[in-house]
Amino acid sequence: MKFLQGPWLRWAVLLFFLFFSLAGRTAARELPAQEEAALFSLADLGPVDFSPKTLQVEIFISHHPDLYPCRLMLPGVWPRVQDFYRQMGVVLEKSEGLPEPGPLAPGSYLRVELLTHKEWLARSFKAFDVQPPFRLRFLQVCRDKCAFAHLPLSVVHVSFKKFQEMEFSVKPGDEPLNQKWLANLLIHELGHLMGLYHADEFVNDPIPEFLPDGKTADFMSQQIASRTDLGWVEFQKRLIHSYLGHGKVYQQYFQVNFDPLNYLKLIKRYNGYREPGPSPKAGMKKLRKKGSPKTYDDDDSNDDDD
Repeated sequence: MKFLQGPWLRWAVLLFFLFFSLAGRTAARELPAQEEAALFSLADLGPVDFSPKTLQVEIFISHHPDLYPCRLMLPGVWPRVQDFYRQMGVVLEKSEGLPEPGPLAPGSYLRVELLTHKEWLARSFKAFDVQPPFRLRFLQVCRDKCAFAHLPLSVVHVSFKKFQEMEFSVKPGDEPLNQKWLANLLIHELGHLMGLYHADEFVNDPIPEFLPDGKTADFMSQQIASRTDLGWVEFQKRLIHSYLGHGKVYQQYFQVNFDPLNYLKLIKRYNGYREPGPSPKAGMKKLRKKGSPKTYDDDDSNDDDD
């Protein structure tokens, strides 16, 4: 109710965070090697404030008729997303997004756009600044993806129609399963906007693709179309609260102007993380079957052409 009673206060706060975010991106200074190593070490995150964090999330659903099923589904989808993050002490407050985003800010005010595939491509071209001569190559990169999380923009773009075609079950009575899978996709992509990277990014970091029970997929893994509930490990909770609380993880992203690729490069260097070895293309194609979608975002753009 306070949110509704004070719209001008809300806009003042939004504009403050937007200014802080944009100013921060130009304020980061080049660090000496020793200071950079200390900053990007994840061995000690320092004090982490685990008090509940509240995030405002705009949800925009395209007005195209193809998105009508999405509008019907969302009331059964969004509470699942909220419940997942509530378990980690993150409160997601939803607002209806207009066609143009409000004043967004990293770790404070986020936006999710559910789009047709054509709209998704257009927004992806713009977000990645893909010029016309390079768009055919970009289309190849996108051929088996249906979502991108853009951390610098605080926006998730989802090709709902493509995700629907790739993953939704058409069996009678499977509507709750489809709702769950769409919720899992949003849970995963919002995780990127809270500072997390993929569970399969490194082979020796504290983030597993599956929890110790061997069957619960980590929510930042590729197994989002899972019939079992997704899970998380304590290390991810610490990373999220450090980011949302403007702790060490937030300062790491601040230093790289919220560029996930640069962030991954630096945490790999200063934590001794190793990337997985190259997989045979046949094996990758086998993984990309129904139930194991390749849906991820802007730190995963190195697919090879066939």
